[in-house]
Amino acid sequence: MTDRFEVTARGTRGTLPPPVPGGSAFGVCTACVAVRNGDRLAVLDAGTGIVPLGYAPARDGPFEVDVVQSHAHCDHVMGLPFFLPLHDLRFRVRLWYAGAEGAPDGAALLDAFLRPPFLPFGRRSLKGRLVFAALPQAGTVDLAGGTRLLTAPVNHPGGALVMRLERGGRAFAHVPDFEADFGHLDAALTAALRGADLVFLDATYTPEDYGPHKGWGHAHWARRAEIAAAAGLGRCGLFHHAPWRSDADLTRIAAAASAARPGLFLVREGVAHRL
Repeated sequence: MTDRFEVTARGTRGTLPPPVPGGSAFGVCTACVAVRNGDRLAVLDAGTGIVPLGYAPARDGPFEVDVVQSHAHCDHVMGLPFFLPLHDLRFRVRLWYAGAEGAPDGAALLDAFLRPPFLPFGRRSLKGRLVFAALPQAGTVDLAGGTRLLTAPVNHPGGALVMRLERGGRAFAHVPDFEADFGHLDAALTAALRGADLVFLDATYTPEDYGPHKGWGHAHWARRAEIAAAAGLGRCGLFHHAPWRSDADLTRIAAAASAARPGLFLVREGVAHRL
């Protein structure tokens, strides 16, 4: 066991996987972040990026996995039925979920979409040892191995959460979906981010294309620069790339964001960050 974190985005896109011929340097899977701490694995959101992530544990372990859902919009759960550890008796998977309208807990969440006509199997056919754990809207819980998880609500349709992982004096915070409210939720968010060694923040839009999407639950990268400054962040990765963005688009955004605030960068699928 170690106190060091290794953080890897396994899915960086929002809304849906983009149909990019030949792939993308920034990624084509939807929201999923793997956080390893020694032989422990925590998975933040179960977008399509969780599917290839599940192949390696299926071969080599670890055999205890925490899956933490920031919320249950389709792009954040669409990979969950195909996560191989859920279908393998060797695994114990704890699904952390705070609940929402229509799905008050993790069991109800899975029952809502693991069923015909969407899928030919249901929750009770899963072979892995699945445990449901209540995630607080605002509070702390302990994940496997003693990693501390702090949550706080953010402004997003239907609700979503900040997920901050702490261990051994190091901290990683992930906020995949949120829109600025310029009020108490932004203040709570800034407080939850302060002191983190690495943060991933939703930055779906640019200042130029944000206007028609106001109220959709996301915001532009320039606002993220302001939040990074308010929280005193050093390394801040922009996340949840819009599915219509080409690599050329994202490269231009990366350059503009870095010029606006050193330490801002665009998160790339598969790149490991060690804390």
